[in-house]
Amino acid sequence: MAQLSLAWMLSKEDFIVPIPGSRKIERLQENFHAGDVDLTADEINEIDNLLDTIDFDVFGGH
Repeated sequence: MAQLSLAWMLSKEDFIVPIPGSRKIERLQENFHAGDVDLTADEINEIDNLLDTIDFDVFGGH
């Protein structure tokens, strides 16, 4: 799920650079490989549409 989330963020804009936290080298390696996940435009739109249905208390927080 983390790779999917990171891949989605990487697909949004060239200037968006997600910085995931990790305590384990295995997670860091998994996160790195999110760049290998190719999402189609339809998949990105589906994720966007699903996110639009969720109420967030804070989005893009501090």
